Amino acid sequence: MSLPKNKLMVMMIFLLAAGLVNGCGGDSKKESSEEDFRVPDSLLAPMEGYGILVDEYHPVRGGVIANKDIALHYPPSNIAKFISTNNFGYAYEADQEVVKHIGRPADGQVVIIGAKDLAEYKYLTKKDWWHCGVIQGDTLYFMPFNIMMQRYDIFTRRSLAQIGLTQKLAQMALNRKSDGKIPTWLREGIASFVANEKPILQMQAIEFETEMLGFNPEVEELDRHLDMVEDRAFVRVSSYIAYTMFERLMESFTLKEILSFVGKLGEEKSLDQASGEVFGMDYVSMIEKIKLEDDFTVYLKDVPRGRPGEDR
Repeated sequence: MSLPKNKLMVMMIFLLAAGLVNGCGGDSKKESSEEDFRVPDSLLAPMEGYGILVDEYHPVRGGVIANKDIALHYPPSNIAKFISTNNFGYAYEADQEVVKHIGRPADGQVVIIGAKDLAEYKYLTKKDWWHCGVIQGDTLYFMPFNIMMQRYDIFTRRSLAQIGLTQKLAQMALNRKSDGKIPTWLREGIASFVANEKPILQMQAIEFETEMLGFNPEVEELDRHLDMVEDRAFVRVSSYIAYTMFERLMESFTLKEILSFVGKLGEEKSLDQASGEVFGMDYVSMIEKIKLEDDFTVYLKDVPRGRPGEDR
């Protein structure tokens, strides 16, 4: 199992400290050697396992870490440089997870560009702080990595950098598999499933359950909110509804079958043709089968409202 950079640093400091203690106050009869102070290969393995081909930094242009599948660009700052290895590791692991479940996110190399700050992110993407990334072809414009690492999902114990990179790379893979024809709600639902984003979607929906009470849109409106990404409340609740619809679809079909539907769209099949071949019904009938019968808040009634382990 690979260790994040911060844990690697702590472990190396511990090993060095242990060596110093043995050298100063240990058994004087024990002869020290280089082997006593050698850092285990397992601690050096993560970066070696990433297949790094490029690792460069320039104080004006910024830096890039790349292997054959991913090129991660980060801005010129000491913080960005320090955490670049962590974030490449997150991107590498996200890519591995997405390939396992869906397929490759791009025909060639995926380019991930981390913004310097929120102002630059908004300039590059025209999106606000609450939307973590924007896909343009094989390029992902991402929120500042240091901000995404500071945000944390208390339920899955992962940073939003890990979750967000997985979710966005999954979207890219689904776009590629369907030749861009996958319905937005389904792309969001599958990507959130692969990224294990359900606890976050639930908490975000809870935030707006009073403001958005009664919101239960038709699928066309659902897709429109997810495509436009303009109003935070509508997008957050629409994302949760899309995920809930996907879960209901998974009650009757496997992920493999659902991805087969996605693949048929990439083979120039219509929504009705692909749905009929995989689900045994036209697309509208499939939507009728899985759409929410009630207001979305009904599906939140059993969701824990506190931190894990707290009394509720």
